[in-house]
Amino acid sequence: MKHTVKTKGSAQLFSNPMLESLTKSSALESTITSVGITIICIWVGLILAPGFTAGRVILWFFIGLLSWSLFEYLLHRYLFHLSEKAFKGAGRLTYILHGVHHEYPNDAQRTLMPFAPKLIFSLVFFCIFYLVFWERGPFFSAGFLMGYYVYSMMHYSIHRFKAPKFLKGLWTHHHLHHHLHDDKAFGVSSVLWDKVFDTMPPKYDNKPKVAESSVSEHESA
Repeated sequence: MKHTVKTKGSAQLFSNPMLESLTKSSALESTITSVGITIICIWVGLILAPGFTAGRVILWFFIGLLSWSLFEYLLHRYLFHLSEKAFKGAGRLTYILHGVHHEYPNDAQRTLMPFAPKLIFSLVFFCIFYLVFWERGPFFSAGFLMGYYVYSMMHYSIHRFKAPKFLKGLWTHHHLHHHLHDDKAFGVSSVLWDKVFDTMPPKYDNKPKVAESSVSEHESA
């Protein structure tokens, strides 16, 4: 997935204004919808399993929350960076899902998942987790979807704000993915799975000075 990086502007994905509006989101909208969906998952879970104790609800919530980390890596690596030759239309699909973000990484309106696809995403995984875990599924779903929200806000922050000192490594890791190694550094909220699956990028301080400048410039963008 190679695109010329444009630090300003925004792409137009659809000529239809309604469809185009459904491809954009904001931090406020993302927060409201993500928290709302999480609460609904827990509420539905309590209806389907009224005998669940608070401790069991919290346990399955945190199992789901922690499970997001691996899914984030797999989703980013194998779907968002799917080969454009995988099937007819794969290039267009991957551009809409993720390629547009690589081309316009600082477009705040397309850093977060819009509500319509988020709702579909949430419903699909709620059903899957309910079939797999039965009455535990809604609470697992709540944690999993909250894990997505934490990841998404971290991703948003990486592209919008300067890194705080204690998270500088994660900021640099993601900028290396965008600007030097798009076949590595697939983790955003964690580098754990890049280490496990051997997709850590080379350390940028061993690169030529121009590479360092590229990373630093986009950290402060």
